[in-house]
Amino acid sequence: MNITRREFAKVGLVALGGMAVGPDLDASVPDALPTVRWANHEISRLLLGHNPLKGIAHQAGDLGREMREYFESVPGRGRDLMRRCEELGITTFQLGFRPTERFVEDMIRDRRAEGGRFQWIATFYSLPQDREAAEQELRYLLQMNPPPIGVQQVGNTSDLLMRQGKLDLSQDNLKRFRDAGVLVGLGSHNPEVIDYVESRGWDLDFYQCCFYRSLFGLNARPGSGESFEPADRDAMTRVIRRVSKPCIAFKVLAAGRHCQTPATLEAALRFAFQNIKPTDVVLLGMWQKHKDQAGENIALARKILGNDQPARPKYLPGGTPSSARS
Repeated sequence: MNITRREFAKVGLVALGGMAVGPDLDASVPDALPTVRWANHEISRLLLGHNPLKGIAHQAGDLGREMREYFESVPGRGRDLMRRCEELGITTFQLGFRPTERFVEDMIRDRRAEGGRFQWIATFYSLPQDREAAEQELRYLLQMNPPPIGVQQVGNTSDLLMRQGKLDLSQDNLKRFRDAGVLVGLGSHNPEVIDYVESRGWDLDFYQCCFYRSLFGLNARPGSGESFEPADRDAMTRVIRRVSKPCIAFKVLAAGRHCQTPATLEAALRFAFQNIKPTDVVLLGMWQKHKDQAGENIALARKILGNDQPARPKYLPGGTPSSARS
């Protein structure tokens, strides 16, 4: 069920990654944000995503427009968000841009030019069978400064190909990523897609897994709207725990639908971390108009993860986590 605008206002419009946490969480405390190692890369267990930057709210009403206007009205705000996340321990961002979204490209370059030490994983939009477009998109990503450490086929593409009975074509994209020397990822909003790929032992390094089917269910009817069902979250987390590769878990707040109160926010993020593997990470979209969401999110992640996590579990491409637990 969608949250009304009044309900969003009641919690300070902390949707899509906004964490309205209690006063006991002080984001200035310099506790380390836990990390994991994927190949040669240190990955923070909380990642910054791009949806709010683009005004993608997955909510009815004006929230998406408000997000977009917030970032577009002052272009440096995206760079400021990246800097804030880095200062508090987020090492890795997950970002993507189409030709109409070059401001994301500018944000990456501008932040690096001012001394940013972040790394990023790129979303890849081209269909694998469109060879020319796919090769051009990958070349463009690789010439970025800095280039991405990994590339993942966006879940929309994987889900479309699964519905068409053509998911095996995804291996063409995955091979392109492998040949480019980056971490290889595949995303989906459907646990059936992840199960299919895992059961066939495809050559990849990580999955990007949505807790909810959103608009991309395998049997979604046109015009049926967004789907955020608890059963879908449970099904995806079972798959995440079962697969051998690390996962990026996203939409863990159901695009703001778990943002009614500080308690529901903390419960949703706690559920996410407690129902994925210790080699996995959580992706959140953030924006700073109404409060310091980055500071609150990171403080809450530190609180949930605590100091009793395995010491930097390592994962090497083609292998299994060196210290996984159920």
